Amino acid sequence: MKARPQVLSPAARFGRAVMAYETHAGVQKHTAIRLAERIASLPLPPQPRVLEIGCGTGLLTRELANRLGPANWCITDLAPAMLTAVRRRVTLLGTVRYLQLDGEYPALASRPGFDLICSSLTAQWFSDLNAALARLSALLAPGGYLALATLTEQTFEEWRQAHTHLGLTAATPGYPAATAIGSGLFSMQGGVQTELLVQRYPDGLSFLRNLKGLGATAPAPGTRPLSVPALRRVLRRFNEQGASVTYHLAYGVWRKSTRPSDCVFVTGTDTGVGKTLLCAVLARAWNADYWKPLQTGVAEEPSDTETVARLAQLPEHRLHPSAYLLQAPLSPWAAAPLENMTIDATTLALPNTTAPLIVEGAGGLYVPLDDHHMMIDLIAKLGVPVILTARSTLGTLNHTLLSLQALRERAIPVAGVVMNGPLSASNRAAIERFGKVRVLAEIPALASVDAHAVTRLAQAFPSLEECLVQR
Repeated sequence: MKARPQVLSPAARFGRAVMAYETHAGVQKHTAIRLAERIASLPLPPQPRVLEIGCGTGLLTRELANRLGPANWCITDLAPAMLTAVRRRVTLLGTVRYLQLDGEYPALASRPGFDLICSSLTAQWFSDLNAALARLSALLAPGGYLALATLTEQTFEEWRQAHTHLGLTAATPGYPAATAIGSGLFSMQGGVQTELLVQRYPDGLSFLRNLKGLGATAPAPGTRPLSVPALRRVLRRFNEQGASVTYHLAYGVWRKSTRPSDCVFVTGTDTGVGKTLLCAVLARAWNADYWKPLQTGVAEEPSDTETVARLAQLPEHRLHPSAYLLQAPLSPWAAAPLENMTIDATTLALPNTTAPLIVEGAGGLYVPLDDHHMMIDLIAKLGVPVILTARSTLGTLNHTLLSLQALRERAIPVAGVVMNGPLSASNRAAIERFGKVRVLAEIPALASVDAHAVTRLAQAFPSLEECLVQR
C-alpha cells in the first residue's frame, strides 16, 4: 500500500526552500526592485515605521534598506527559517523587530500605526486578498502607505492552456483580476499598475523545478495532482508551446486618509432606530456640519438633511448635499434603477469642512449601496469612527452585538452606542459588558420631537473629545 504524500504547511514549504530560494527567484528579484522603486518615491517621514509582510529571504527588505536608510522596522514572515535568513543576510539601520506572523491575519496593535506596510509576492497566497488588505490598512497611521506586489488572474496562462488542450485542469491557484485588487480599501487613495514579465524555461520540467525551489507547490483548493502519464503529456504540450510563462504582476500603492478625527459616522442596527434624531443632537451639541451621502424615500417625506437642519437649527452652509438623492423608500441599490441611476460607492468622499462633521448612513450596516458595496464598506472607505444607534427595547441585544462584531471584524473604530426608546438599565448593562463598548447616551421617548427637545438633549450629551477618546 502506497503511503500518502506528506502535506506540508505553508510555513514548512517555504522554510524548506530557504537555502535554494534565491537561485530560483528571478521574478521575485525583479518584482522586489520595482516595488522598492515605487516605495522610494513616496513622501515617507524620516525614520518611518515599516511593516513588511512575508519577507522571504529578504529581497524586498534589502532593496528598502538601500533606499530608505534608518527606519523602525517590523519584518515578518510565516516561516521562521525565512526570518533567520533575513537576519543573516540583510543589514537594517534603526530599530528592528523580527516576528513570525500570518500576514493575512496580522495580530498586531493598531496604535500608533505604521507609515508603510509593504509586501512583495506574498499576497497571492491569501485566501481573501481584499479582506486581508483591509485588515492591514487598519494598522496604518493617518497618511500611511500600503504598497504591495502580487500576481493577477492570467499568470501561468500558458501552463493552463497546455492542460486545457488535453482536457485537463491545472492545479495552479486562481489569482484576482488587477481591477479587483484593493476594491475594499475605501479609506485609502491610490490604485494598481500592471506589468507583464515573460519567463522562458529550457522545458516544462525546469518550470516545475523552479516552482518547487521557491516553495510554491501548493495546489489550488479542490484540485488533485495529475497522474504521471498525464503530467508527461502536459509537459510535452507545454514544450511544444515554447516552454514560456507570462507573469501578470500588479503593483498597488494606496495612502490612508489624513482626515482629522473630528468626524463620526452615525449608523444603526436597523432602519428607523433614531439615527436622524441623533445626528441632529450631535450637530447641535458639537456645532458640527451634517452630511448624508445617500438619501432615499424623499417622495414620501422630507429628506433627513431637511429634518436635521430644522431640529438642530443649522444654517445652509453647515449642510452638505447628498451625492445621491432618490425617491423610493428602498435601499440605495434597489431605488437607483427605478430612476435610471447608477450608484458607484467608490466615488464617495468626505466633504471639505473645517468644522466637525456628522455623517449619517442609510439603514443598517448591510444595506446594499451598489452592485458591489454595502454601508459597512462605505464606512470603512471614509475611515472615521462610528456611533451606533440602537433601540432600547426587546431584541436590541442581538442586533446591537452583531453590529458591533461586524464593525470590529473590519477594524472600524467604534466611539460608542446610543440607545433610543424607553430607558432599560439591563439592556444598557448587557451592551456595555458583552459589546465591550460605552453607551454614550440614552434618548427616551419624546413627547415632541422639535428643536427645543434637541437642544435639551444636546446640552446633556458628552463632548466630541469625550466620545472619541473611547476608541
